Amino acid sequence: MKGITRIGIDVPHVEQLFTTFDPSPFHEHNLNRPIGQYIVSQAWDAPRGDGFIIDLSENGQPAARATTSKLEKVVDVHFGRLATTEHQNLRRLLRRGVISLMIGLCVLAACTALAQVVDAAPIRDGWREGLRDGLSVFGWVANWRPAEILLYDWWPVRRSRNLYRRLAAAEVVPAGGPRLAPAPPLSSSPSDGWRPAP
Repeated sequence: MKGITRIGIDVPHVEQLFTTFDPSPFHEHNLNRPIGQYIVSQAWDAPRGDGFIIDLSENGQPAARATTSKLEKVVDVHFGRLATTEHQNLRRLLRRGVISLMIGLCVLAACTALAQVVDAAPIRDGWREGLRDGLSVFGWVANWRPAEILLYDWWPVRRSRNLYRRLAAAEVVPAGGPRLAPAPPLSSSPSDGWRPAP
């Protein structure tokens, strides 16, 4: 069953949550960078299937419905943009991995053929074994990078993309109950380029 993870945000003034892009092409509001980082850091360790609810308060008091509605739209746009970027990064990474694998396999095949030629050549035994083993090692080393991409590098990017998609669908509601911990200090720089460490 899908669970819910709640993320509490308390700010002195709700307008501090937002920053605007200037100049073009973006004119809509965007999340302030520290707030975007804070939301991702709180969401990162949530169970993979959980949805998110953001509890918003202003000076410890529940935020107005109009404000939560505005933040929900901004969260949707902000994390939707990040999810799109990560999806593009994932596609490029997998494409690079496949191309690298094809090149690596061709190099391995060529090195294997050369090793067989060296093995049959009239060369002193010590030199023959060194050249044959060197070619074999070089052929396998050529496949190290594609193996790293296709086995390890892609899944942190996929996890970030999926997290951003879930955050884009987050519901923002007025916070209730006791005062929440204050949000981190705010700045005016956008957070579109920021991603969690794998």
